[in-house]
Parts: sequence; C-alpha cells; structure tokens
Amino acid sequence: MRWDIVTTAFEPTAVTLGFLAHHVDLGVNRIWLHLDAPNAELEAIVGDHPQIRIINCDDAYWAASANGARPWDFRVRQTINADAAMAQSDADWIAHIDADEYVTNTGALFAFLDRQPKEILTVVVRNGERVHQRGQTPAHVFAGAFRLPFPPKIHRALPVLYGQYNRYLQKGLAGYWHGKAFTRVSSGLRLALHRAKLPEGMKVHQGQSEFPERVILHFDGMTKAHWLDKMRKKAPDGKVLKPHNPARIRQAQDVWDHRDNSDYLDDLYRHVKEISGFQGLMLRLLGRMTPSDVDVPAKIKKVFPEAQVDLSPAAVDAALKDIQDGRVPTSF
Repeated sequence: MRWDIVTTAFEPTAVTLGFLAHHVDLGVNRIWLHLDAPNAELEAIVGDHPQIRIINCDDAYWAASANGARPWDFRVRQTINADAAMAQSDADWIAHIDADEYVTNTGALFAFLDRQPKEILTVVVRNGERVHQRGQTPAHVFAGAFRLPFPPKIHRALPVLYGQYNRYLQKGLAGYWHGKAFTRVSSGLRLALHRAKLPEGMKVHQGQSEFPERVILHFDGMTKAHWLDKMRKKAPDGKVLKPHNPARIRQAQDVWDHRDNSDYLDDLYRHVKEISGFQGLMLRLLGRMTPSDVDVPAKIKKVFPEAQVDLSPAAVDAALKDIQDGRVPTSF
C-alpha cells in the first residue's frame, strides 16, 4: 500500500527535519512539503530526496493556485495545499497532517485500511498529545509522554485533575482531540484540516470509518516559546480565528490579553501544557497516558546522516526567534 502525507510548514529546520525523517523511515511514498516561507538550509539538507517533494509557496505559486493569491488565513493556505497534493498524488491513501504530528502504529493501521470496502472513502485516526512533567527539563524537544483524550462524555476526573485550568482543556487535551484522517486518493475528495469533505448527500457512516487505536502523536508546542507563538498565530491582533474549540479560544485569547505578563504566561503554560507527578500517575491509572514510541533524533541520524542539528529546547527557541525577528517572513 502506498501512502502520502501533505503538510504546510513554517518551522525551525531541526523541527521539520524530524518530521521528514520519521515519515521517510516509515516508508512513506511521498511527503508533499509546502514551505510557507523559504528555507534554504532545509532544502540543502533534503536535496532531491525521492520521498520528499518540496514546494515553495512563493508569490508565483499563489498566483498560479486555485485561489489566485496568497490567503491571509494560514488554515486556508493549508487546505489549498492539501488539495493540490491530492490532485497530484499517485498513492492509495493520503493524510493531511501538520509538521508537529507524527504517524505511528502503521502496521495495524495499514492492515485496517486494506480491509476497508471501496465505499469507505476516508478513515479517521485518533491522536495523543505530548506533555512534559512539570519541573523537569527535557533533553530534546521530542522528549515526553502523550496524554490521550477522555471519552466523549464529560469525565468526572477532569475537574479533579486540572481544577480551574480544566477550562483550557477539551476532553483532557489542550489541542484537538478528534483525530485526523487518511483519505483514498482515488476519491478526489477535498481535504480539510481534520476530515475529508464527503460528497454532498452522503451520510458520514456511508463514506467514513474510524480506526480504533491511537495513530497520531501531536507535539503541540515543541517548547513554551513555540506554544506561545502558536497561540499568537491563532489570535492575530487579538481576534481569535474561528472556528476553534472553546478551550483553544480561551488559550489564545489569554495569551493575547496577557502578552506582556510573563508570570501569567508561565503559569498558564505550566498548567495547560505540563503535568505534575500526581497528574501523570492518575492519567496512567485511567489509561489516558502513553509513552512515546518514536526516537526522532535517531531517525534524523538515519535518514539525514550528514545533517548537524541541535534539538535542545534552547536551540529550537533561538531558531524560532530568527523567524519572529523577520529574517524569514512572519505572516504564518
């Protein structure tokens, strides 16, 4: 079975290399990597790798796109790029994922996809979200465990675990909880951020199924600075982009409202993106925590052996600062 992934990236080089190396090592047919801003350093490392196609989303690209110009909303750019990859792919299945999301559990997943009847056009896969234990400094930005979403019904453990900060979480996660999707390329469906758009009139159960195990590992914020930057992108000029779930809106709005209060932002990050030892223990007892099963530094060494990358939080933050300082465009 051939499978592709498509993403739109505007990240420090080391972060993007981890994403590429992991999926190349898994045997992806092609990664459609749309660079929202030029990255000569990355292109020099990747070169003409047969499993990676780099598309620079410059003015000429957007002028020739279906939109005719560069959309202001980064999510619109993502979906346009995903649809372009879908139209060119020669794979059997394609997934639209972000550069901080890693596909895992592929053996079970691909067997499940192969068993799907032709009427099933798209398959939803579940996700986990990376968290750090409070007070511990990770060795690199891909370290940490993953918490899993709680069942759809509101769980009585959540307010006990998170107290007043539960308002910033949805089903126990700071980011999304409802997964991503693998879609048949032959279906020609449009790819949204989390789901493919089924044909008009088709009921969900007729064209979509769900893989019952966790597949996506979501590194939602490589560092505190990376997460804060992500929240700022969701609220340009203080107006949170819609739609987002209520918990995400509260995060982004609070980051904007308290943008000059470092103590407030430190406290918000500590309680939304980090967990205490007690919380970690309870999440494991409740079956809502899983260890990481990807060694990203090893993958980079294997796939890009000549690359010299520093995956420490300090180095990634410094690279992110370069982006913020305008040495590459900051309009993502």
